Amino acid sequence: MAKIYFISDLHFGHKDVIAFDRRPFKDVEEMEAELIRKWNAKVSRDDHVFVIGDMFGGVTTAHAGEIVQSLNGKIHLIRGNHDPRGQIFESLFEDVAAYREIQVQVRGVRQRVIMRHRLLPFFRGHDEGAVMLYGHTHNSIVARGEDQCIRFVNWLGIPFHAFNVGACRLDYEPKTLEEILVKAGEIKQAK
Repeated sequence: MAKIYFISDLHFGHKDVIAFDRRPFKDVEEMEAELIRKWNAKVSRDDHVFVIGDMFGGVTTAHAGEIVQSLNGKIHLIRGNHDPRGQIFESLFEDVAAYREIQVQVRGVRQRVIMRHRLLPFFRGHDEGAVMLYGHTHNSIVARGEDQCIRFVNWLGIPFHAFNVGACRLDYEPKTLEEILVKAGEIKQAK
């Protein structure tokens, strides 16, 4: 059975992100090789991966095509601010959108998932259990501020389930929604 995975901010081809995120890679070539290795170790050909923006940074469409061809699964891109634009680039993916909503099964329960590269303070269904997955801010001070705001809104009793799924937060590999929710403490680890 095909699985659905999520990740953001891979930044293939973007050398500056190594220092920005303090990524454990000496150069872009090592980073790309490790990102591809981890992706393909987890994702099968029939699986779906939603990349929630910034899959690339400063690459040619030809290099982007080589990367996409080397990755398992059907890739859906939620456009980020670093992703190239144009019909040829977009043809590399199953689909490309700025915003996307899907339903995902988690332990037999249908879960509505909203995806956008940048966090929306309040999104459709936030008070009905929907989950928002986003990226953009990596592990920056802005990301830590977003984390605090999300905790505060939940503390106020307003349901707000939003998770930054940047690659640097997911050990540089795509994760299922269940894995994301377990890591966030939203659900307990399956036995």
